[in-house]
Parts: sequence; structure tokens; C-alpha cells
Amino acid sequence: MYNVGEVLILGGNRFVGKALAKKIVWEYRYNFVDVFNRSGTGPRGTNIIQGDRNNREDLEKIDWDKYDTIVDMCLFKPEQFQLIEYQIPKDTNYIFVSSGAADERYIKYYGDYGHEKREVEMLLKSSDLNYKIVRPSYIVGIGNHRPRLGYYMNKIINKEFIDIDVYGENIINVVFVQDVVDYLIELVCDRERKLFTENIVGENITVVDLISKVSEYCKDGEVLLVRDNRELLFPKNDFEFNTDNAYTTLDDGLKEYSKWYYEKGYKEYEYNI
Repeated sequence: MYNVGEVLILGGNRFVGKALAKKIVWEYRYNFVDVFNRSGTGPRGTNIIQGDRNNREDLEKIDWDKYDTIVDMCLFKPEQFQLIEYQIPKDTNYIFVSSGAADERYIKYYGDYGHEKREVEMLLKSSDLNYKIVRPSYIVGIGNHRPRLGYYMNKIINKEFIDIDVYGENIINVVFVQDVVDYLIELVCDRERKLFTENIVGENITVVDLISKVSEYCKDGEVLLVRDNRELLFPKNDFEFNTDNAYTTLDDGLKEYSKWYYEKGYKEYEYNI
């Protein structure tokens, strides 16, 4: 059994942060998890602190000294980091969930989002904090509020056209939410000062091959592709990573995801099957 300790999750009410909080609470019940977010919501068993991270007064609601680990799921801008930098004790295990969009090979394709994530990384590296930076690729899976896999399944099942860029040959990388959560828990438990940046990735695959793979897990339907740019689910650029440390395979992940989708996921997304 891991020693998770006392954890603060900044965010914790949407996708990965919510899944992380649930797993810690449900599997490590003796531990204490706080979530801080604007909506004032979070998984059952967590202590919820409602507040806006852009508001200094709201940040004062947090007892920064009491946590063994802080997992920052919703840090997007340098000024947000500057508001909390000197609140966090220098030895506290601080995990920043950045993005593969901050990779120098791809940053130009993601506008302010990629550049600002990269700026936060640089600020962290120049600080005295005990940081770990993780860069997920495209995160997919159960509970995604931006259902990339669900979007494709819905289109295929209902025989609707899917927009792709020309031939859909750009390479992307998708990682399942459970793999991101499991890796974050490993980092939560490893509180040594290691100061590193690490990618969290799954398989590399072209967009058109991903659509074809998703179709294998649809009980009925048809893949109809239209080579247009009106409603692209993924940008036109490549987003490829070294997969030596990849986790769940697409087949294993899609098998689990499709089961959930047909049982209740389509209702959550308000799709028809």
C-alpha cells in the first residue's frame, strides 16, 4: 500500500483531477484529500475548498503548510503560478500537470496555451520548489468532458460524417486517463526532490487509423470520412512522442471505454445509440 499522505489537488472536479481524487479516496481511505476549484465540487470523500485561483483572497483559504503533496491540474498562466509560488513550502512535493503542447517541437501549433505552459515550466525550474513536471499527450478515456473517443463512436454508430484533414495522415499520441492517474499517484508517493520533466504518453497513431480502430469497438455503424477542415477533432500537425514508457494499449483501452460508453457514457454525452 502506497503512503499517499495529505494531498491538495488544485482542480479536481473535471476529468483527470477528478479521477485522481477518486482513486486516492477510494483506494487509500486513510489519507486526506482536499480539492480546490471554482465550482466547489469534487468526489465524495474529499474536502472541498471553493475558490478562484486567480483571486488572492480565495487562495488564502488554503493551509499550504499542511500538505505532503500538491497536484496542480489547472495551472495555465505564469501569473497564476506567481500567486502561489511563495505560498508553497520549498520541500512540499509539487506536481505540475503541464502538456505535450509545451514540447519545443510542437509549441508553435498550440498558440498561447502551449507557450504559457512552457513559461510556467521555466518559472518552476528557476524556483526553489520541489517540483515534478509532467507532460501528457492527448488524454482520452472514461469521464472525459471533451470526449474525443466518444465523439468518434457517436459519429460512426450514427453513420455521420467525420471531418479529417486531407487524408488524416498526421500522427497523434493518445494516453488513457487511468495511466495518467496511476503515474501521478506514483509521483504523489515519491516525495524526494528530483526536479524533472517527464512525458506521459500512449501509442502513436494516425488520425485515420485511430478512427478505424475506434470503429472496431462499435457494435454497428459505418466510417464516413469527409476531407474538410470545418470540425477537426485534432489539429493538422503531428504530435508524436517516444513510446518506450507507454502504458495501456489502444485495444485494451478501447475495450474498456466502449463497454462504459454503451452502458452509460453515451447518456452522459447526450448521444444516441
